[in-house]
Amino acid sequence: MEIDIKTVVLIIGITRLMQVFVFYHQYRATSNLRGPGWWVMWSAADFVGSIIVLLRSLPAFLPYVIIFQNVIIASGAVFVYIGVMSFFEKKVSLKVICLLILTYLILHLFFIYIIDDVNIRTLLLYITISVSSFLVAITFYRNKTRAIFLTANLNAVIFTLRGVIYGVRVVMILSGIPSPRMLAPDNLNYLIYFDALIVGLLWTFGFIILLNQKLNSDISEAKTHFEHIFNTSPDAVVITRLGDGMFVDCNESYYKISGYTKADISGNSFLHFNLWKNPEDRAKLVNQIDETGFCENMEVLFQRKDGEVFTGLLSAKKITFNEIPHIMSVTRDITDRKKAEENIRHKNEELHKTNVEKDKFFSIIAHDLRSPFMGFLGLTEIMAEDVNSLSKDELSTMSKELNNNAKNLFNLLKNLLEWAQMQRGTTSFNPIVISLSAVISRNIELIAKWAEQKGVEILNEVTEFQTVYADEAMLDSIIRNLLVNAVKFTEHGGKVIIGSKESTNGTLEVFVKDTGIGMSKALSEMLFKIEEKVGRKGTDGEESTGLGLLLCKEFVEKNEGKIWVESEEGRGSVFYFTIPANMQQLI
Repeated sequence: MEIDIKTVVLIIGITRLMQVFVFYHQYRATSNLRGPGWWVMWSAADFVGSIIVLLRSLPAFLPYVIIFQNVIIASGAVFVYIGVMSFFEKKVSLKVICLLILTYLILHLFFIYIIDDVNIRTLLLYITISVSSFLVAITFYRNKTRAIFLTANLNAVIFTLRGVIYGVRVVMILSGIPSPRMLAPDNLNYLIYFDALIVGLLWTFGFIILLNQKLNSDISEAKTHFEHIFNTSPDAVVITRLGDGMFVDCNESYYKISGYTKADISGNSFLHFNLWKNPEDRAKLVNQIDETGFCENMEVLFQRKDGEVFTGLLSAKKITFNEIPHIMSVTRDITDRKKAEENIRHKNEELHKTNVEKDKFFSIIAHDLRSPFMGFLGLTEIMAEDVNSLSKDELSTMSKELNNNAKNLFNLLKNLLEWAQMQRGTTSFNPIVISLSAVISRNIELIAKWAEQKGVEILNEVTEFQTVYADEAMLDSIIRNLLVNAVKFTEHGGKVIIGSKESTNGTLEVFVKDTGIGMSKALSEMLFKIEEKVGRKGTDGEESTGLGLLLCKEFVEKNEGKIWVESEEGRGSVFYFTIPANMQQLI
């Protein structure tokens, strides 16, 4: 039975049209792979070429068929080569390809309109198909990998066979055997057309298998990379079911950061463990995942297996396995970072405090230290210029003022010196057992004359047997400053009482009570604060800087005590401080 050559060409056209749809689907499905797009163009070119071949039987179309037929079929062969090179991510110079196709077109037209020779036109076509087929076979052979070894070899054999078939036709034409008309029922035509049909189908299946193997290989490689990243990540990664918190997978870092083992969590739910210090944090995370699908940089307190609490920076995203929503979370232990941030914050606060103290210190030097000297200068200037005209009473008054200024200046300088030493950390701290009553008596004697001049009575109610464990120099400064303040703000005829009582925690509570002018609640709350300016004049106009109370606070706290005041305007003040009653309190 004779096979109709047109039927064969029509079947080839139909298969090429099917290949267009197949490769277009592959092109859309594998957009990350290069190559399928060119194979779509090859299938389309062969489909158009088959239609043009069928139009040869129509005389009206023959002139156009002669022009376009071979050019389109040759271009399809080139598209296959470009697609294979692109698939293996090899560089192809499209400029060179376009130049070769243009050269082919010029030669093809030359042998139509200048020298009309169908054999040479056929020779050019077969050379193009044969050379491109051998180039494709070589490309498969050189670039095959273990994942596509068999398929690449199969495709290399198919294209080698195609190159040989068209190479034999080239040799036959060069040997003088003319090429039959394209629709003539000739054995050579059957060979060419069945090659186009059968070999074309074979390499189509080969390309599809090749794409699938490449995709599987890429997926397997990506999975291996993901597992490597998953398991070697320094951050804890865990995948759990969204609904019930069931563990699905986690990496080694998760075991290290949580303290749990694989046996502990396998087949269990997140909810069975006390991993979240505050369970409401997980509820908040789940709600956010439900609403937005992700969560970024959420600070959460977690609890290790041994109960140790740490701070984790958590990011999570909703993923789907088998149509079931899951949560993949990544947690970084930022406990050390939080401690460092807290340390920096604390250092900044200390720096701010130091700057404030420095400003206070210079303010005192610039202003308060100048006032006593101005008094000195004024009085000494009067005495120097008018000493002969001054009466005995006037000289006596001036002498008393000079003495008061000298005392104020001495106390201020002493406090400034002690304050500076304290801030520089050069103040020595040597706690010993001392008689509290003796320290108080010694300091009362220092201000007794001044108190007597003001008519202020000072009573020491501390028993002579009462001892404390403290630094003697610091305790001296505390007692002296509190007594000076009490006398300073007590009017003539007033009273200052200093006493003590034992506290329940093994400390001694010392108080200095006066019947002076007292202070408002707002003013009392400003005491002991370096950033506040609380200096005010005493009842006889004595200068005050507030520095003495700051020293008291520093020294009391250095001795593990605390200081506070109770006062009411017009009804006097009571200053309290605690001090260890025995040596064991500071050990």
